[in-house]
Amino acid sequence: MAAHFTLPKSLLLPLLAATAATPAMALDITVWSAVAFIMYGERTPLVGPTSPELTPLGAQQMFSQGTAFRNRYVLQGTANASSAADFPVYGLESNALDTNQVTVLSTGDSYVAAGALAFMQGLYPPQTHDYAYDNGGRSAAVLANGALVNFPLDGYQYPLVTTASLQDPASSWIQGNLACTLYQQSAIDYHNNNEAAALYNGTLGLYQSLWPTLFQTVFSETNTNFYFAYELYDYAAYMYNHDPQVANALNASLLEDLRIFASAQQRDLNANLTVSGKYTGDMIRAVTGRMLAQQVVNFFRGNILNSGANNKLSLMFGSFEPFLAFFALSGLLGGDDFAVFEYLPGNGGAMVFELYSLSANDSTVANNTVYPGPSDLFVRFLYVPDTDADSKLTSYDIFNSTQVNIPYSAFASAMQGIGFDSVAVWCDTCDGVSVFCPGMLENAGYGDSCSSGSGSSGGGSGGLRSQSGGMAPAVAGVIGALVTLAVVGLAILAAMLLGGLRFFFAGGRRGSHGGNNGTDKSGIFKKRFSFGSGGFKGGERKMADADVAVSKTGVGHERVGSWELRNGSSAGNNTAAATSGTSAADATDVESGEPATRTERVRSTIVNRDPGEDDDGIMADLGLNPVDPREHI
Repeated sequence: MAAHFTLPKSLLLPLLAATAATPAMALDITVWSAVAFIMYGERTPLVGPTSPELTPLGAQQMFSQGTAFRNRYVLQGTANASSAADFPVYGLESNALDTNQVTVLSTGDSYVAAGALAFMQGLYPPQTHDYAYDNGGRSAAVLANGALVNFPLDGYQYPLVTTASLQDPASSWIQGNLACTLYQQSAIDYHNNNEAAALYNGTLGLYQSLWPTLFQTVFSETNTNFYFAYELYDYAAYMYNHDPQVANALNASLLEDLRIFASAQQRDLNANLTVSGKYTGDMIRAVTGRMLAQQVVNFFRGNILNSGANNKLSLMFGSFEPFLAFFALSGLLGGDDFAVFEYLPGNGGAMVFELYSLSANDSTVANNTVYPGPSDLFVRFLYVPDTDADSKLTSYDIFNSTQVNIPYSAFASAMQGIGFDSVAVWCDTCDGVSVFCPGMLENAGYGDSCSSGSGSSGGGSGGLRSQSGGMAPAVAGVIGALVTLAVVGLAILAAMLLGGLRFFFAGGRRGSHGGNNGTDKSGIFKKRFSFGSGGFKGGERKMADADVAVSKTGVGHERVGSWELRNGSSAGNNTAAATSGTSAADATDVESGEPATRTERVRSTIVNRDPGEDDDGIMADLGLNPVDPREHI
């Protein structure tokens, strides 16, 4: 397979300089497609007592940005009181959402996907009695008796949001750093950087002074330093917005200092073009921007190939890394507007690429504008850093060109010059171990014997083996996993033969007590297995010895009705999942979604007990007082 070479920037600049003769932006234009990458709204901190989730403020930020996009590309107001948008996308449904026209791609993070939904609520708010033509139109809402049915919630519109997990090849286009092995290795090496060490020493005093009053409850003192600059700023910004005491103690100037330090750290991690990974000049730190650049071209190609019918509005939602990487790759960080792009984007920030033609050059047939040829298409880049009231989408020149309006052909060449042209190239350059990489590499020919093993910043043809001739991580990972499974299997087999290891399946005896014949409501046996040599006391275990209750959720170790750890809450307030030694999932019937009936109170690794077989009955037979309630360890 021939190596894929990146077009040097020395060639990009003359290419774009040729656009200087392009006419200045005319107000009278026809926008055919818009592609946007949008930052998530405010969420709870990455480091804290809860997992990161979208906050109400974050949802409002995303809704606000969606409304701004509606005003620019769709229509202002509602169906009953509307006016023309600033730069409407030609043919885009004005009131009813057509999922064939609007593409929405989000990372798998819950706060990102939730923010995408909030954005779409602003882009296409509820509309009564408006229906997209390609979704069935009005006829799909009319019943045989003539009744007109509206969508719930006063015409709520249901967008199609595609969320890409790390096991999905689409994820590499919008978060190409996370599963990129060599990017992660480069990020670890960042701690050995002399500039990072200098910033660490220069800022340590400030961070340590804030530790007792701001960070002590979440961060250790040893982690309160520049190497955790983003996490610290993320936490401080959230607390500044939500905690009055922090807002009073942490003035805006100090918060801005933390933002500057976090931006400097993340610029070096995501916008340093001098750092290489597998191939010299591959700019591994900017991998997210390289993938994004190609995806923008992919969306525009889809619009052009279908004469504007598809990909009218393509929206990607993710984190800040692609912003910083693209700012560096496109020359924005080194341009006259450096001050705009040196900081992390704020919540709801967006960068947009518009594909348009000059209306003066458009031709019409039967009052319909004809889709122009590629030579009549232009592209411009716009950016808005946040959702503040005074923040507006503003156009900036990219690739150090002197024109905001770039001919599409020149723009596509420049973007492909800095981008990865396929997921396979990403897999190779990153030494990716994602589940889809081996197949992608093989289909792209990276496993061919003719591969030279040499490459470039575009990915090269290293194949399934590294340049040193060793086995690539993708193959080594699969082999290692198989070997591990074999070793574990042999160990368990040896323990069963030599150590008395036994497996017990509980749950199938319930039918003997008048239940449902040992099955759940769907007729499928619900089984659990445990292993051991007779429970936590082994062969010395007696009938009255209940095993240790272990919960997957790590509940507190207390007795039923204990007040020591639950502030005196009664036994009745404890859930069955927290006291029976089962996980929370066990309390629900998986197939039916309904609470599963459990007949035993204490689960043993030996038998599945029924209340009728309680040890208290044995105590009574011996003439002793039964102990009630049974205590859990």
